Amino acid sequence: MTEAVLWGLLCGGGATLVFHAKLRRSRAHSAVGRPGTMTVALKGLAGKQRWRHGRVRTAAEHLTWQPWLRVGPALPLPADLRPLRHRRPRATEMWAMNPQVVIIECQSSAGDISLGVMPWNVELVQELLHRHWAP
Repeated sequence: MTEAVLWGLLCGGGATLVFHAKLRRSRAHSAVGRPGTMTVALKGLAGKQRWRHGRVRTAAEHLTWQPWLRVGPALPLPADLRPLRHRRPRATEMWAMNPQVVIIECQSSAGDISLGVMPWNVELVQELLHRHWAP
């Protein structure tokens, strides 16, 4: 019995160390990674009402969304995309994405669009959206 508890603690501790190492690496990659590129989940673009994972890239004049693994065309985000509010994922949305994600709900002439970003990237995405939104 004692051995089982000891093995459980060792495995749990090892898993925690691996998780934190990956988290640190991800944060460092986001901080010094390609400027103007964010990994996001997107819902509502081009009539798609399910979460799709990909990257938002910035150009001098517009933002584009590229699907994960570059499967499919790059889609331009609407030029009048305005962030409205932040929220946490609902219970049904947690099956499609990381529960830590912060969802930024936006409004545009093309309809409502939701962006799911990791908490440490929220400020950068907000900056991208405000920079490309002309009031």
